[in-house]
Amino acid sequence: MKRMRLLTDLADLIQRPSHGTSFNPNTAKWRYKAGTYADALYPILLHKKWTQLPRYMIAGMTASLFRFVVDRRLTRESISAYNWMAENFVAADFIGVTASQAAGFSFEPTFPLYQKHALQNIKNSIDRGTGAVLWHDQFVVVVGYDDDDEVLFFCTGDDPDVLRLPYSLVGQNNSPYWYFQVLEAHQSIDMWEVCKESLIQAVFKWETHDYMLPAQDYACGSAAYTAVADVLQSGNYESNQAAAVLRYYAYTRGDISSYVRALEHLSPHMDQVIEQYTQLADLYVSIVEVLDNSAAWDASEPESILRVSELIRSAGDTEQAAIDAIKHAFPETINNRFSDIGLR
Repeated sequence: MKRMRLLTDLADLIQRPSHGTSFNPNTAKWRYKAGTYADALYPILLHKKWTQLPRYMIAGMTASLFRFVVDRRLTRESISAYNWMAENFVAADFIGVTASQAAGFSFEPTFPLYQKHALQNIKNSIDRGTGAVLWHDQFVVVVGYDDDDEVLFFCTGDDPDVLRLPYSLVGQNNSPYWYFQVLEAHQSIDMWEVCKESLIQAVFKWETHDYMLPAQDYACGSAAYTAVADVLQSGNYESNQAAAVLRYYAYTRGDISSYVRALEHLSPHMDQVIEQYTQLADLYVSIVEVLDNSAAWDASEPESILRVSELIRSAGDTEQAAIDAIKHAFPETINNRFSDIGLR
């Protein structure tokens, strides 16, 4: 007896997000194609009808929008360099989702046991009608499986087809890391309290280095802006990877601008938060305009590099002003955390 399950409606939603749904058209604007956790989480939430909010609202509420991390060579790894187990679990919890997950290294002798465990959990999730999040050199959505062919079916935001992954290759990535997460249940939340908390987490991410990342290799929050300027000045980077990182952060800063505008009522002082993040998004638009002149950027023409470096410094000052505005808007909440505003 053939055992196969494919969530075709979820696959269609990922590949054609506005096709055949009754959701707000704004929810279709989620496909940056960066392969982030939010890119994989969001269509599953839509499919389960656990949200009708735009993607930027979910990314903001989980606080993932506010992450700013770079490695010191501006490689694409910057986009996914953080503590997956801690942050992805909390991200789901913030929006009322109960999740199970596991991660590790594929070179460990016990990996085959973990691989078998991951496969079973993912297949069980598919049988419940819920897609699963899997790291496969980016975060992807598993939408089905076929036991006869021993393959998982998965989708990404940048490929029009449903792709196949042999069971034997689950967790076998270009990097030694493996990870999966399955979403199990959803409950209602106080949305505006979560939104306020996300702004507190924005301050925490800006001021705190991720303890999982070696400081000699990575920079986080405010320190990341200095690192970007230093890398550009040194020339120790690949232009296409640096451009991908800068475009990604331009995308997230644009989404932050949209997000904070939706939170205007949370404080009488939110107007300053909105103003600073709007200016920040505009600065990143200017950065992308330089990147769009790919010939000059790829050739590392001094004028292009200097222009981006100047804009990055201005963006760092502006994002600092935005964080200061958040502190001014919510002083009591932040001060009540004493020295650890990272408390959930």
